[in-house]
Amino acid sequence: MLSSYWDKGLNELELQFPDVKFIKNSNPAERPTLLKNAEAVITGRLTADELNSAEKLKIIFVPFTGLNNFPLEILKERNISISNTHANANYVAEKAIALILALLGRVVEYHNELKKGNWFRSFDDSDTWTSIQGKSCGILGYGSIGKNIAKILKGFDCKIIGFKKHITNDNDEYADELSSSINDVISKSDVVFVCLPLNNETKGLISEDILSKMKGKYIVNIARGDIVNEDALYTALKDGTLAGAALDVWYNYPGKKQGPVFPSNKPIYELPNVVISPHKASNTQKAIEDMIDDTIENIRTYLKSGVTPNLIDKERYY
Repeated sequence: MLSSYWDKGLNELELQFPDVKFIKNSNPAERPTLLKNAEAVITGRLTADELNSAEKLKIIFVPFTGLNNFPLEILKERNISISNTHANANYVAEKAIALILALLGRVVEYHNELKKGNWFRSFDDSDTWTSIQGKSCGILGYGSIGKNIAKILKGFDCKIIGFKKHITNDNDEYADELSSSINDVISKSDVVFVCLPLNNETKGLISEDILSKMKGKYIVNIARGDIVNEDALYTALKDGTLAGAALDVWYNYPGKKQGPVFPSNKPIYELPNVVISPHKASNTQKAIEDMIDDTIENIRTYLKSGVTPNLIDKERYY
């Protein structure tokens, strides 16, 4: 289905731009040869060796948001443009909300216990769940996904504190407050959503020190696992510093490995105060189609004008 959807978009481009040669390839062994003469490429991943073989490359079109599978320093040195898509933002935001509601609502815990015939019959703290209504919610990375999260949270009368490194306008449709201080945002928040891009500045940014300041708070990570220090996250969850975590992104991925692959080097997934998901926030049929459509439109604009929307600032990595 997705292959045919890509074919549909690329066929339209071929008809519109008959002088442009489009080559479709799914054989990794052929990539170096094809890249040698490519001026533009659609891909979600390029190694340094592959990039070095692409002597004529001018631009890369990434059919999703994340850029951590590219040697960005080499792209910067060679002045190769890179364009991505944010067409999945509202779907990722929806998944983030689903995760926090499941965590606060103890949905997984209740489900698993009731399957065993165990009912929660008291009404003390061991039984009740937590509502998100009226909570203060910090959004680290107040971009396309962050704004969509804020939009949904407003329906729960939440106070929104957005973190942006570069604030150009304090007025925002959904955020009650914008700040360029992560510590400030965290201190004011009951729930913290991590939506930052992964780069040299954000890797490990949510450190042991920051997590130590999150007593009784919740964290939701739908960005990249390595933004949150793995060991510190596990310790903060285990010792009760963090009230809970909802995680869609991880530290270990299966790649081409067969059989079970655990998502963390620590048994985070065994703790009772977590809800976990296998990096599926964009994995809806409509989200994938929207990202393909947006990528096709980026290419169309580039072929028409030589410029394209969604160009990445290679200094900021977003």
